[in-house]
Amino acid sequence: MSELITDAGLILILRNFPENKLCQLIPRMVRAGVKAVEVAFNPSLDDTAETTCGMMKKIIELSEGKMIVGAGTVLYPQWVKAAKDAGCQFIFSPNTDTEIIKLTKELGMISIPGAYTPSEVMTAHNAGADLIKLFPITVNEIGYFKNIKGPLSHIKYVLTGGVNPDTIVPFLEAGAVGLGTGISILKPELVATDDFDEIERLARLHMEIIENFRKKEGNKR
Repeated sequence: MSELITDAGLILILRNFPENKLCQLIPRMVRAGVKAVEVAFNPSLDDTAETTCGMMKKIIELSEGKMIVGAGTVLYPQWVKAAKDAGCQFIFSPNTDTEIIKLTKELGMISIPGAYTPSEVMTAHNAGADLIKLFPITVNEIGYFKNIKGPLSHIKYVLTGGVNPDTIVPFLEAGAVGLGTGISILKPELVATDDFDEIERLARLHMEIIENFRKKEGNKR
C-alpha cells in the first residue's frame, strides 16, 4: 500500500485550512496533479476530531476518488479510529508512537510516523511503519538525512518541514521517496485573498519538478 504514497510523490498538508474554501481548492489540486492530501488534527481544539474528519469526508467527495486522503498530527488512538471511519487511507504523525503505528496497520491504513534520531527511525520501522516521516528537515539538514540513510538504507523516507520548489530536487537526490508540504503552496496571503490561480500554479510547479526529476532518473537507468 505504501506505493500509493511513493507514486503520488507529494503530500499536500492542510493545517488550519478554511473548510469553506475546500470546494475551490480540491478540484484545482486534482487538476494540478496532486494525488495525496493530508488534513492535520489540531490538538489545541476540543472539537478537532469532528471538524477534521468532516473535512476529510468532504475532500474525498470533492476529489471524486482521484486523491489519497489521510490524517495528520495523529497523536491519539481515538484519532486513528476516527480517521479510518472518515475514509482515510494513511496516518501521518509528527512523532514515533508504537501504539499508533500498530493500530494504523491493524485498521488497514498506511503508517507514516515522524522520527528524527536513528533510534526513533528503527523503533518506528520495527513497529510496522510503512514509511518514515523524517521531521523536521530543511535544506540545511540534507547532510543529516544522508547520514541517517547511510546505515538505515532499507527504510523509505518522506521529508517534511522545508519542502519548496528550490529544495525538491536536493531532497529527492538525497534519497527521499516522498515529500510533504503545505506552506509552499498554500501561502496564507494567497488563501486569504482567494488567489487559487496562484495556488494551482504553485502546486503544478511542485508536481512538475518531481515528475521531471523522476523522468531524468529513469532515463539514467
